[in-house]
Amino acid sequence: MANSKIVDKVLSQFLKPTAKGRRGYDKAWMFKWLIYKQITGCRYRDLESMTGVDYTTTFIKFKQRLSVQEWFKNIFNELISKLTPKIKDFNLIIDSSFVQTYSKHDEQGSEYFGYKQKNGFKLHQMIDYKTRLPVLQYTTPGARADVIWGLKLIRAAPKDWNVKGILADKGYDADELVMTAKNKWKGIKVGIQVRQTSHLKVTGKPESLINRKAKEASRYLKQSFLNKRTEIERYFSRKKRVFNLGEERTRHLKNFRNNCYLTSIMEILEWMSKDSLFRYYSPSSALAK
Repeated sequence: MANSKIVDKVLSQFLKPTAKGRRGYDKAWMFKWLIYKQITGCRYRDLESMTGVDYTTTFIKFKQRLSVQEWFKNIFNELISKLTPKIKDFNLIIDSSFVQTYSKHDEQGSEYFGYKQKNGFKLHQMIDYKTRLPVLQYTTPGARADVIWGLKLIRAAPKDWNVKGILADKGYDADELVMTAKNKWKGIKVGIQVRQTSHLKVTGKPESLINRKAKEASRYLKQSFLNKRTEIERYFSRKKRVFNLGEERTRHLKNFRNNCYLTSIMEILEWMSKDSLFRYYSPSSALAK
């Protein structure tokens, strides 16, 4: 794998061997096999046959320990905190993606989303346009309002980021969200189109048109700028198609959250390696002790 030394170096910082007791398998090596499993969609039994490691007592328990320690969330935050200072200018894009439950029925933490007519979960994501890095994210049951969690993403983003613009679709059309972004980052461009309300469609009253024009005046609606928003749609498509988010044989919101963080960590590692990290990806099958 190209630039694998960079990935090894990064993972070894966060997955160090225990100071006491029996030295087990190398944790960074095991985590790379979890990455392999995520990319290929194989089962733990397949890992057992490829590595010679008992899947029930090693890989599953290893991932469970990482989950209990909230390792996935913490390492995602740690990596982003190290990388974002290197980004000179941010153009942030916000959106969400719905993922159906593995069982296709109600599961712990899932909700029925009427628009999709399915049970599932949502990933609420903020990415940077130029780098396509996932800089912030939340996972929720599937029926939670995008605009509320979009506001949470903006509030959670550091004020010292040099944000030049923020983009989202009409589902995030809310004055509070726009003003929160403008108050946090002075002089930014807000590219969120104004929805045409049913009241305006029916009545066409001048006061409704005036209110719409006033909302549009507070936003930057140049089409070339608005077109950048579609980058997050390609981002979600690749997250599901290449990194197999939503294809895992796991259940419940907690596991979905871990999977979301895992795929985001994989995207960050790919970006740090300056190449397609998984184009020729295959961890060494030699057992690391």
